[in-house]
Amino acid sequence: MGEKKITILGGGNTAFAVAARLSHIGNDICLLEHPDFAESVTELSQVKEITLEGVMETGPAQITMVTIDPKEALDFSDLLLLIVPAYAHRPFAEFVGPYLQSEHKVVIMPGTLGSMEFAAVVSDFGISGLTIAEVDTAPYVCRKTSATGAIIWGEITGLGMGVLPSHKTKYIEEEIAPLFPGIVSYRDVLECGLSSMNPVVHPAGVLMNAGRIEYSRGEFYFYEEGVSKSVATVIEAVDSERMAVGKALGYDLIPVGESFHKAGFGPR
Repeated sequence: MGEKKITILGGGNTAFAVAARLSHIGNDICLLEHPDFAESVTELSQVKEITLEGVMETGPAQITMVTIDPKEALDFSDLLLLIVPAYAHRPFAEFVGPYLQSEHKVVIMPGTLGSMEFAAVVSDFGISGLTIAEVDTAPYVCRKTSATGAIIWGEITGLGMGVLPSHKTKYIEEEIAPLFPGIVSYRDVLECGLSSMNPVVHPAGVLMNAGRIEYSRGEFYFYEEGVSKSVATVIEAVDSERMAVGKALGYDLIPVGESFHKAGFGPR
């Protein structure tokens, strides 16, 4: 069954959505969760099916394997999509590190410079020749809706990717493009990480809306409710610092507003 075997590391919002969507388009999916969060895939491990809603393919999607065993998951496929929050990059690198082989390809979605940390952590396990990539944002606007469900509200167009080492860029492009059409490559992972908008947009937006977020008890729509004119002004001020760092390092980075437009948000 399926065009490609893919192992997804993680069991949260985007991991569920990506797993279901890639299964819908004909791939065999293994989902590996960290044992600290095993309860997030307990029900899925029994039914092996994620029901996807939203604007892309919908309905039940088969998940071939659900596990908390890293050896089992890494034996399943040599293409690994690490789809977890940035604070979980290191724990997952330590978790799977002993089982990584040089033929494995790791793509962090999104990376925010996580590829560099991941490479540093797994080097302690004596692995050489490993290819690690990262993308500049999550591929979908999505959410996990239940223990076996997810929804995709939108697809990111022009997803950007950096590869470590950079001379493997074309090689990884050929692996990833059929899964995420329209992907474009940066010169390297540093340019990709500095082009990520999440660290620019989300901290300012959350801090300036902290009271509203707490009061809402989870019913808060970040962009619709939280990015007011004053919040956007602060975001742009933070972004000017990111742009200055990039310039000092020789990168001509795209401003936050233009970047969101290119990703498919806002008027066309």
